[in-house]
Amino acid sequence: MAVLRTVRLLLAAELTTALGIGLTEPYVIVLLHDVRGLSLTAATGVLALAAVAGLLGSPFAGALIDRYGGRRMMAAGLALAVAGLPVVAAATGVVPVAAGIAVTALGFAVSIPALVTLLATLTPAHDHRRIYTLQYTVYNIGMATGAALGGLALAHRPLIPLLWAAAALTCLAALGMTVSGGPRATPRPAPAPPGGYRHALADRRLVRLLGAAALLSTVGFGIFSAAPPVFAIAAHDPAALSWVSVANCVAVVAGAPLATRLAGRFSARAALLGTATLWALAWAVCIPTVLGAGLSTRAALTCAAILTGAGELLIAGALPALVDAIAPAPLRGRCHALSSLAQTAGMAAGPLLVTATTATGRPLLLLSAAIALSAAATGLLLEYGGPRRDRTARRRGLTRVRPRAR
Repeated sequence: MAVLRTVRLLLAAELTTALGIGLTEPYVIVLLHDVRGLSLTAATGVLALAAVAGLLGSPFAGALIDRYGGRRMMAAGLALAVAGLPVVAAATGVVPVAAGIAVTALGFAVSIPALVTLLATLTPAHDHRRIYTLQYTVYNIGMATGAALGGLALAHRPLIPLLWAAAALTCLAALGMTVSGGPRATPRPAPAPPGGYRHALADRRLVRLLGAAALLSTVGFGIFSAAPPVFAIAAHDPAALSWVSVANCVAVVAGAPLATRLAGRFSARAALLGTATLWALAWAVCIPTVLGAGLSTRAALTCAAILTGAGELLIAGALPALVDAIAPAPLRGRCHALSSLAQTAGMAAGPLLVTATTATGRPLLLLSAAIALSAAATGLLLEYGGPRRDRTARRRGLTRVRPRAR
């Protein structure tokens, strides 16, 4: 019962944290440019700093999670966010605002893999995919709710900084939920072998999985975040973006019960292959539209959003479950941090790819690249081995043979 209570508190903390992220993340540029008076170049530069802080923080987070445990590091990450968000709300100069945003991003870079590791520690392996799918759904509900509430402040510019103050309170509440689980609810982490990341990456299956995760993240998160605005504006239909956002959110929330129910019906690798197929199809639907035939831009992007949302539900449960199946317990935090790093890299690479293809005026090249990346991820997943680990890793005593994640 204590473990079940802790899991519920952690999911409630995730919902509350996501509410704060939704209040602030979509409106960072508005705060920096419209309220603080920074140029668009400076504002986007500060935003890029947050991505850099997240990328740099993930490897350190993994080592700390393995050493101190997921609960402590999740609390530490939320504490960093609680410290950084009020600085963003109150500061006016470029340097303090940038520092606040970087600290906040670093906090989330620590808390996100810590939560996944903690859930893996507290729940049995056969429930991991259901728990991770539920976690992703809870996060999306919180994000959508926060974004909707934050949008109400856009008509009153002086109120916008208060969104960051409100987000600090939500993270403080999440911090309280995290620590209230009690130290007895989480097993003490086993000592990690020396050279932790080197040992983790000695497993070729993990390397293939990380490569597939980076490619899929580029297609389904990175490109999807940047391409619809480009296509909608080019078609002189910016209102289509509201349809895209709503369709994606509805697909995730409405499809979650079905995804949770089907999680045990097929393997985690099959679920990732399904994600690759759905995301390739999402962009293939847009090809006739770009060529001047088929669906309208609004209809094509809406279909792409629905297919993308379905793929998100599959990858949300399957990817961390596969990482759990591969990771030795003493290195679980590092492996989840590597997974988070791979996905973050894809989220950064996608917009860069959209920018490059937009500059050349060749949208068909972008869609073809997205399909090709999905195919490359499929190839890596097909090469992904059975339940055994590489001989090198077994000789070093990193883990024992585990059943394939379901």
